[in-house]
Amino acid sequence: MSTLKSQVDKLQSQIKLSSNAQENETIIEANSNILNRLNKSLGELTSNKTKFNVIPLISQLDEQLIPSTEGDESDGFLISESSGLVLGDDIKALLDRAKVSLPLLSEKWKELGHEAQQDDSLNNSIVALKSLTKIISGLNDKYWDQWLINLEKDFFEEEAVLERQSNLGKKGIFEKYITLKARFDAEKTSKDVNSDLVSSLISLKEKLVILRGQMDTSDLPEGVAKFLKEVSSPYSTTTLELLTPKVLEWLTKKDLLSKYKVSR
Repeated sequence: MSTLKSQVDKLQSQIKLSSNAQENETIIEANSNILNRLNKSLGELTSNKTKFNVIPLISQLDEQLIPSTEGDESDGFLISESSGLVLGDDIKALLDRAKVSLPLLSEKWKELGHEAQQDDSLNNSIVALKSLTKIISGLNDKYWDQWLINLEKDFFEEEAVLERQSNLGKKGIFEKYITLKARFDAEKTSKDVNSDLVSSLISLKEKLVILRGQMDTSDLPEGVAKFLKEVSSPYSTTTLELLTPKVLEWLTKKDLLSKYKVSR
């Protein structure tokens, strides 16, 4: 009888352990779900924070890049008088929403534990983080990409000009230019945006500007070299008076007309 009782007790103990294990598994799975959903949004926000931190730096290097807070109605990133980056009204609102949502989720998790995964506070927190990340990411990319475009304008040279350099005794300059340009193109696509990358891109740009200035454009038709120099410079405004018949003929022959646009 005692043997039977011990077997029954053992069986009941095993059933209880199995039940507890299943319950614990449910709790672990629920908490993991909460953590994974939050980590995904927080990870995206963290990666954008790094890029966000270099925006003031590139704005100092390109003062026309980001609007000033004085008299500007933009809701994006703005630059204060101290050259610090401030947030527009729409980003502030999204940030405030996230600041409210996350503490609410924290309180619900303390109260409900793993069951908080069914609470609206979890979804509200994730939506708030995603909304904030989306607009910051868009603005980060907008200003970063525009800064890269502005950098490239300083050293860009038409393929038709580059191709002539080897025949004009500038093969070494041409090869250095091509090598550095390839490095610039590779670095500008880096996902690891930080101050070191900014410094490297600026250094490459400065070297490319020097090499571009050493290229020979003497065999170009009259007016073409001046037109190309003016249209590539970020510090000058090219007027239509530079688009002479000879320049237009050269651009047409080289199939370059579609690369330029008229603005006012």
